Amino acid sequence: MSDNKVYRASTTAPVNIAVVKYWGKRDPKLNLPTNSSLSVTLSQADLRTLTTASCSANYPEGDSLILNGEASDVSGARTQACFRELRARRAALEEKTPSLPKLSKLPLKIVTENNFPTAAGLASSAAGFAALVRAIADLYELPESPSELSLIARQGSGSACRSLFGGYVAWRMGDKADGTDSKADLVAEASHWPEMRALILVVSAAKKGVSSTSGMQQTVATSGLFKQRVAEVVPKHMGEMEEAIAKRDFEKFAEVTMRDSNSFHSSCADTYPPIFYMNDVSRAAIRAVEQINAAAGKTIAAYTFDAGPNAVIYYLEENAAAVVGAFSPVLGSVGGWKEGAKDLKSSVALDETVAGIIQSGVSRVIQTGVGEGPIKSDIYLVGEDEKMAGAEEKEVLIEERDGTGRITHRWLHNTGSQKITLVRQSHQNTIPTLTTALETSTTAGLANMRQILYDAFLPIGYPESVTPDYIGYQTFDSLQAFFSTITGLLANRAILQGLGVGDASSSATYALLLTILKDGISRVATIVFAYRFGLVIEPECKRYRYLADIFNDSAFFLDLFSPYFDPWTKVLALVLAEALRAMCGVAAGASKAALSKHFARRNNLSELNAKEASQETAVGLVGLLVGSIVVRYVESREAVFALMVVLVFVHLGMNYLGVRCVQLNVLNQQRATILFKHYMQTKQILSPAQVASRESIVFWTPVIKDHLGEVITKIGFAKSYAHAMTADLKSARVRFVTPEQQSTEKGGQKAHPGFILCLCERGDIATIRILLLGDRSPTEANDINTLMAWYYATMLAHDRALASKTGSQKLLHGAVPVDEIEIGESIEKLDFKALEEAGWDVNETNLDAFAPRISIGFEDKKEL
Repeated sequence: MSDNKVYRASTTAPVNIAVVKYWGKRDPKLNLPTNSSLSVTLSQADLRTLTTASCSANYPEGDSLILNGEASDVSGARTQACFRELRARRAALEEKTPSLPKLSKLPLKIVTENNFPTAAGLASSAAGFAALVRAIADLYELPESPSELSLIARQGSGSACRSLFGGYVAWRMGDKADGTDSKADLVAEASHWPEMRALILVVSAAKKGVSSTSGMQQTVATSGLFKQRVAEVVPKHMGEMEEAIAKRDFEKFAEVTMRDSNSFHSSCADTYPPIFYMNDVSRAAIRAVEQINAAAGKTIAAYTFDAGPNAVIYYLEENAAAVVGAFSPVLGSVGGWKEGAKDLKSSVALDETVAGIIQSGVSRVIQTGVGEGPIKSDIYLVGEDEKMAGAEEKEVLIEERDGTGRITHRWLHNTGSQKITLVRQSHQNTIPTLTTALETSTTAGLANMRQILYDAFLPIGYPESVTPDYIGYQTFDSLQAFFSTITGLLANRAILQGLGVGDASSSATYALLLTILKDGISRVATIVFAYRFGLVIEPECKRYRYLADIFNDSAFFLDLFSPYFDPWTKVLALVLAEALRAMCGVAAGASKAALSKHFARRNNLSELNAKEASQETAVGLVGLLVGSIVVRYVESREAVFALMVVLVFVHLGMNYLGVRCVQLNVLNQQRATILFKHYMQTKQILSPAQVASRESIVFWTPVIKDHLGEVITKIGFAKSYAHAMTADLKSARVRFVTPEQQSTEKGGQKAHPGFILCLCERGDIATIRILLLGDRSPTEANDINTLMAWYYATMLAHDRALASKTGSQKLLHGAVPVDEIEIGESIEKLDFKALEEAGWDVNETNLDAFAPRISIGFEDKKEL
């Protein structure tokens, strides 16, 4: 090996933008912070530092650093601290393995370049020192993990330790004097919340008037607010932010981000003399975000500012039109917009004053999102001939994403050599490695096989492409299918024995006729069951999904006992079993369709059903294998019966746990009753998950009970006009109640609420039947009216005295006398916005099962 060889390694590192800021040092020499911090790592496709670390015996004595084509001072204490730590670790390796080249003794040449302004509030030092440490670590072939390397990067630039990870990263302040516990910690990978986006408004690319290091020293020494921030504000914000990220709660994420940015800059302003990193353009950006959120009616955008005037605005991909579309008309003339961004339309028009300030002060924009950590590159800024390389070459990072926003591939394209390199990401979230597009390896093959299996059984884009309760349901559904397969094999053996397999006296004609009879009854049962229960399966899909397996298991038991019945009883048992299986097919098929509709989040209903079929097929194959062994060794009547009982109970248990996992956000009668009763008692709206935990899977009827558990009111939709008018209680008085009619904006006319409550009181138990109205159009009695009707019915069930809170009786449509409930302060209106914020879909309900809509008019008797 020649002593004149040039050893080199290249790495790209990302920018990170803190959402809980680090500011202040308890030990300036070791760069130990006064508080913990948390950041979002941004995509390297938009913001990155490329660094090549090299060493050679031919290099002039002394280390050197080239930044963006210009020589930089390498003698600074921060840079030297990184060099010293890395060299010491390499020297330890060389001592342990004497055959290694003595790279720790050679001078270092570091060449680095950014694709964004340096020292302009865009975390350039963080990306720079992260790339420097990672590149030298790769050059020295150090085994340290990103967390261990963050201890070194921290000494160069505090926030650099966070850029050694992708996704959402915390820098724990630690409490040890030597700083060995002050390092970066991964909070969540980018794939956990890939929808996070950021719009950066570059207000100024000029170098800061007060550097971060100088500003920290002044703030620590003179700011009173800083002490409160370190002791109280930051610990609270760290806990809230980590919880928001874990739950992917953007509104909480946004609130903490903005509050912490305000707190940080307040501490800077409280410094003596005060430090102002923000300017008028920065403050206008804050007002713009406030206007966007106000127009949306909720928080969909969050601003934050590091030590500079540039605004970083976080938002989710689903709100890109509202957020980006508000800025693009104002900043359409500046560079940095991605394709299609200027075509996004927002309902928000920024205030003229705010728009004018932003338009005159923003020089460019950067659209980016959450991304991964450092990437090992084969693009070198130093050639093997010791000369600077890449002066005429540019490296472009290309990211491919699927429909959920998940990154599927990354490519590095060298525009000079036209070389395209595939980035292969490690599953341990360590430093990604690179392989050419044509290169194959055992590791890549295993990774591809794992991905193929993953995509074969789970929807593309999982978990973002389905609801959170999908995996829980599918796990238990697969387990119940496994036990059902074994149970089915035992039952099928009993059927074959009952049909005379192995018995010379049995008749093939008898078996054929029995099969025809079973098939005929099955078809009739399918038609009858679908006719009778077809409309109620979707509203009660969890109940019928569970009942389907009860039908199926009942059929298995009839099959199992059929060989021990007399001939006619055997026929009856087998026919009844087939009818039960037919009912199971209808109930399971319809309920699964409703559940699949709930699980699908990306218009992937067909794929969801296909993947479920794949899962059932795979589980069925395993069940057949295990079942074949079971039927081979379990043959006695007692053993088979005992095993069947165990398998059926386990099967039903798995199915129960599966449907219990499901958290439907569409209201049916049971969920609406639970939700409204709790709201009337506590004034708090339950989430779908909370209601799901209180649902009864099988036994529930639409009744309201008092605190003693006694039924006081029955609620239901009228099956017909006559049904509503009589209520089947001839001796009781029927009163017709409706909420107070509200005046419309046009003409002051009052619009009826779309329903009448038919209240029949008889003794201690009342019956409320809901009569839906649809006078002017088929869509008038819609889901909103249905939801309101059930809400007021539940309210009346709790307090029937409300029905007497009325003035004179009025005639609805001049025909039907009704009492009006006056909606005052004592009666809560149904807050649809609050329901939506809690996670409920108010635009779709499963309450009425197509109850009739009544139109009221007059018929000319002469025409009769």
